[in-house]
Amino acid sequence: MAVEARVLQEVRLTAIHVPTGNTRHTVGGVPMSKPSTLRIARYVDDPGYYLLYLDEHGHEQTDTWHQSLDDAHHQATFEFGVQPQEWTVLQSDA
Repeated sequence: MAVEARVLQEVRLTAIHVPTGNTRHTVGGVPMSKPSTLRIARYVDDPGYYLLYLDEHGHEQTDTWHQSLDDAHHQATFEFGVQPQEWTVLQSDA
């Protein structure tokens, strides 16, 4: 049985979110296209936070694991210049 992630926060990437080039994600050796949306999610029995990269159809392209919510936010800033106030809170982390 697959465990669903709880999506905590989301941000839509726009033209102002230019990839910084600080990281490179590849799929089968080919550079991944810029995601359309980033989400931060948690799984029930996992202490970390997942930064999910979604395409324009809402399909997951890849993810990164982070020890804290702040770390996931910092990664989004590092890669796309996303600012903390841009995130939409979808549900509490409690």
